[in-house]
Amino acid sequence: MAAESEKPPLGMTMPPVPAGIEIPPEPADVGARTLSVAARLLAGATVFFFLAFVFAYFYLRSIDQNHFWLPSAPQLKEQNLIHISLAPNQALGGVFVACLVLSVLASIAAGRQMKQRSRSWLAPATAALVLGIGAVAAQCIEFVVQKFGPTDGAFASVFCAWLGFYLIAVMATMYWLETQIATELRARRVPARELDEETGADIADPDRLIAPALDAAVFYWSFLGIVGVLTYVTLYLL
Repeated sequence: MAAESEKPPLGMTMPPVPAGIEIPPEPADVGARTLSVAARLLAGATVFFFLAFVFAYFYLRSIDQNHFWLPSAPQLKEQNLIHISLAPNQALGGVFVACLVLSVLASIAAGRQMKQRSRSWLAPATAALVLGIGAVAAQCIEFVVQKFGPTDGAFASVFCAWLGFYLIAVMATMYWLETQIATELRARRVPARELDEETGADIADPDRLIAPALDAAVFYWSFLGIVGVLTYVTLYLL
């Protein structure tokens, strides 16, 4: 049993180096596998984070204490809140989810083109970035024009908190995607030199290193897009 537990994990690992010898560069497959596993762990953590809002939504809706989950007009008038409307803007919600879905589809197209070693992957990746930011912008406009805030009842608090934290996750993912685009643009603007003693250790094939990072970003963005669609259905349609 001891011998079995000491076996190295599957995939490439750092080769053994004798004492006193300089450690060689890490194989590219090691970083690629690490990014793939990290993206999936991040997706798992995201599930647990947003499950808190799913639980809050359905729990508060089911108990509907004092009928203030979605207060009626007489209740709002009684509380001097007649100016409040708890109905989110459906048009802006539609723009939000449409930009979200189109951004995810564009990122998947970019990832497939990168795997095919096509240099045209930048176009759909840039479109995914712009559409993702557009989704955030649409929801921010919704926060401005809506007639309720996080203190105006149970639904209002869940709506604002859930979407607020979701937009933070989207912007962080867009930054992740943007770093891949920026790295590729820099590599094309200043082509890497071949590795030799005179010029130094530059990367001759930057796409070999960008591809695993882009693949991890596309995977997580696709997952987060599914979370966004479920968020839209729950908060806007149910």
